[in-house]
Amino acid sequence: MNPQERPGEEQTQTASGRLIQLDASGDSQRLIATNTSRRRKRQRMPGLAVLPSALTLGNAICGVAALIELAKAYAALATGDFPEVTLRIGYASLLVGGGMLFDAMDGKVARMTATTGRFGAELDSLCDAVTFGVAPAMMLRVGGEFFFARPPFALPFDTKLLWAVCGLYACCAILRLARFNVETAEDDDHTVFHGLPSPAAAASVCALMLGCTWFYDKFSWFDEQPFPWILRVAIPAVGAFIGLMMVTRIRYVHAFNRLVSRKQSLRTLVFVMLVVVLVVIFIDYWKLMVPALMLGYVLSGPIYFAYRFLRGRGVLGRRLAIAERRRRRNEEMARDKGKDAGKGSATGPA
Repeated sequence: MNPQERPGEEQTQTASGRLIQLDASGDSQRLIATNTSRRRKRQRMPGLAVLPSALTLGNAICGVAALIELAKAYAALATGDFPEVTLRIGYASLLVGGGMLFDAMDGKVARMTATTGRFGAELDSLCDAVTFGVAPAMMLRVGGEFFFARPPFALPFDTKLLWAVCGLYACCAILRLARFNVETAEDDDHTVFHGLPSPAAAASVCALMLGCTWFYDKFSWFDEQPFPWILRVAIPAVGAFIGLMMVTRIRYVHAFNRLVSRKQSLRTLVFVMLVVVLVVIFIDYWKLMVPALMLGYVLSGPIYFAYRFLRGRGVLGRRLAIAERRRRRNEEMARDKGKDAGKGSATGPA
């Protein structure tokens, strides 16, 4: 007899691992069930920071609203209401910009209130996947079909091309966010990114579509040949390039954190003032200024990478390397002299 059994009881085990004890001593024929499987201990989630989490969810709401606007643009495209298509694409771009604003505020508020944590980082990445991954990918699909893949410009492979670029961009954005979570520490100052940040990539896609809608609304010749053929190459190429930049190791500077988190020279202040003046002067052409600024930011990473590569391979690179070795040698000699002087003063006469 099993030592765990009591007199008058029979035991049977079910397929799920539960041990059933049959009490035959009484008239009620009681069944006593005990679970033999080991239960996994649940880890309780710590308390949540309400304000940063609410701002992060505002980012997700902007992304969902942008997807709704793009769905309306697609429906207007099916009915032939082309002014409505450009209007909805503009609304979707502004909503993605609103998501960028929420994404910038939630991190700042969390650091100011000392409420940063793992939950906030994971929630931020999930919301970013919607606003800066799915919404821009859908914008490439809708905008591409409007500008070159609709009758009478449509070709048989246009739909496949747009779906391929749309899927590539979304996958690159999700991979970039996952890599960022794994590789970034909680105390990182976020002054430099390895790979194009997903908000900047989404802003670049939206800026591209805004520029195309501005030309479409202002000039009738933009809807004639050869511009649909040009856009058939430009839109998929730019979308794929921006997506691939997110998963590279090319360094990109966080311009806002660089300007705010450290002291700057007078020259930097003058440059910022000139940029603000130019923005005020050309505010009526903001749909062209935003694409120009975002294009410059996207290209800044590859240009700086090429500059560093050429500097390290050329004569200038060798001279800089020699100068760097000389500087380090001088610092080590000065450090050794300081140590010798300290030892001499410690062993000298009192």
